[in-house]
Amino acid sequence: MVEVQSAGCVPVGAAPGIPAPPAAVDLRLDGNQGRPPSAAFWREVARLPVELLRAYPSGHALAAALAARHGVTPDRVLLGAGADELLDRVCRAVLEPGRQAVLPVPTFEMLERYVGLAGAEPVTVPWPDGDFPRAAVLAAITARTGLVAVVSPNNPTGLWASADDLRAIAAAAPHALVVLDHAYAEFAAEDLTAVALTLPNVLVVRTFSKAWGLAGLRVGYAIGPATVIRWLAAVGSPFTAGAFARAVALLRLQTGADELREHVTAAVRERELLAAQVQALGLRPLPSQGNFVFVRPRDPDWLRDALAGLGIAVRAFAFRGLAADGVRITLPADAAAFARLQHALAAACAPEAVLCDLDGVLVDIEQRRALVDGPGLAALAARLPLGVVTGCPRRLAESVLRQHGLLAHVRALVCAEDAPPKPDPTPVRRCLQLLGATRAWFLGDNPGDVQSARGAGVVPLAVLPHGVGAEQHAATLRAAGAARLIEGVTAMAALLP
Repeated sequence: MVEVQSAGCVPVGAAPGIPAPPAAVDLRLDGNQGRPPSAAFWREVARLPVELLRAYPSGHALAAALAARHGVTPDRVLLGAGADELLDRVCRAVLEPGRQAVLPVPTFEMLERYVGLAGAEPVTVPWPDGDFPRAAVLAAITARTGLVAVVSPNNPTGLWASADDLRAIAAAAPHALVVLDHAYAEFAAEDLTAVALTLPNVLVVRTFSKAWGLAGLRVGYAIGPATVIRWLAAVGSPFTAGAFARAVALLRLQTGADELREHVTAAVRERELLAAQVQALGLRPLPSQGNFVFVRPRDPDWLRDALAGLGIAVRAFAFRGLAADGVRITLPADAAAFARLQHALAAACAPEAVLCDLDGVLVDIEQRRALVDGPGLAALAARLPLGVVTGCPRRLAESVLRQHGLLAHVRALVCAEDAPPKPDPTPVRRCLQLLGATRAWFLGDNPGDVQSARGAGVVPLAVLPHGVGAEQHAATLRAAGAARLIEGVTAMAALLP
């Protein structure tokens, strides 16, 4: 099935591009940049001549090194300001009004934008899962086709094309340019670059932004027929990828082989472990050859928000025209960060307990009224053990809970006498210990509650404020790291898996 229409992808709740995570996020697993180079490498960078910072880029050392690495002549290599800028050049070089670009989707979101900017028409071929849709892509190629894009490993799904897929497309479209976006090639089981370079109408686009860990420098490169490289050079600035960025990328290429190998090995190992974990959690992972895993949970928005509540940014996608929404999780390739991710996923998707603050959540002590009825709390407690963590003295807490018929549903009660006050995480940890749990959600009503839960590795929710000052209070709760602002205990129960 081929759709001649827009069927791209955007992050949920945001325009194309990487949306800013909540202020409380400190582990960014939403951009696929890979981990940073070592301190030893940056000491070498510090020795580069300062003149590189003021000089326009000149010379061809990096292009020559890349040509030698891939066994081609330097006139078959072009540097760009990241792979993105090169893909934009490709579209401007070979597309125009009346021409078409065949795009298996979902895929790298900027491709469809670049096709549109060139005035051409995107012809989208659904590829939500499974093998590369070779037959559908071949059927979409016509005399109007100017470009066929093969993103492999695909972003955001992690799916991949084979060498035979690439050969078949190149043979079927001799009048068009086939672009192999190979940004994640280092993580794949098969690098298709060598095969691509034997085909007369295939251009390979690669980058230093992913496995090499230099996304901030914006250095990408294209390898292909010399004629195509000349086209690309003619449609853009001669000064993309600055002198300093080129020098750092060259140094990385010359000295970073061991770091690259170790990084890729760690990412691939984590990819296997994460896929197994999320499968067990019911998140339906796609097989991946990238440095990320794409999962399809029941509620992608909730998974994104819950992880953000524990300080981890991942990226949720909504695909127009495809029933394949999901969340892409970058692999940190770091043992401590990966362990943190695993715990956060388990806490978000398989909590063993629910915890609540007392005043402002279960009861309004000052107004002497319950904020949840007994049957509602009983229904929640029947699903998961319920703990209450409060700064009130035990005598008062027990009296208030008993008065409103709630005490019988509370399995564990941590009060002012039992631990330091929130935002210290100790009272939340103490409640987990009493319940025999390690994974939980916590519902509070103030920033201290949120911070205490986060510090204990518990997903923090907050009661949505109302009345005077509600907007400012809500902003404070979000800044503290609340995963969601919800109406109360009933809404919390509705979120549970």
